[in-house]
Amino acid sequence: MSLAPNSAEFQLSPSFYYLCARLGLVAIAAALIAVLPLLIWVKPSALLCLGFAACWLIVDYRGQCPEKLILLDASDDRWRLVSGSQTLELVLTPTQFVTRHLVIAYFKLPQGRQIVRVLPTDSLSAPQHRLLRMLLIERTIR
Repeated sequence: MSLAPNSAEFQLSPSFYYLCARLGLVAIAAALIAVLPLLIWVKPSALLCLGFAACWLIVDYRGQCPEKLILLDASDDRWRLVSGSQTLELVLTPTQFVTRHLVIAYFKLPQGRQIVRVLPTDSLSAPQHRLLRMLLIERTIR
């Protein structure tokens, strides 16, 4: 007997933890560039590019709209992703990464293109994050 529902709806919001992780990688790259013995003109141009990348990450984070992830049928692994006015029908792939604080879900479109959603704990409410983890873990058991 399954404890997980056959259908569910998840409200995904932009994750501040994910933004901080990405900005941390930019900071590490900037520190490496600063200490490496590079040509005089390479360091400032590389650091300028990393500055633009950091700005782009922040603008992208602020411009993200909430998404809705809907489990249509757990037995067929059919999902729907609603983002603004765009709706995508998805199929969950066999490989997922699930821990207490992070879920990485891999989906495929019917055309074959892959969509990945990185979902730290702050992108969902606590009960929804727990339910999503439960659904994905139960899926790997069956």
